[in-house]
Amino acid sequence: MGFQRFLFRVKNRQIEQEAKTMVSSLDIDDIEIRRDETVKDAWLEDYEVGKTLYGLEDIEEYLESLVHS
Repeated sequence: MGFQRFLFRVKNRQIEQEAKTMVSSLDIDDIEIRRDETVKDAWLEDYEVGKTLYGLEDIEEYLESLVHS
């Protein structure tokens, strides 16, 4: 399953690893994950719908809803 319209920006290596685990567990392999130390926690931008989500739990919930719909 491909989701090229997403950018997942994370604050540090630990959150980066959590983000990689999250997208991998949902069988998503082409979301761009970028580390940026100026980010508070994490955010995901869905370019197609023009929506930005903040926080790992909200991001995970959003991606799960897309995968399972």
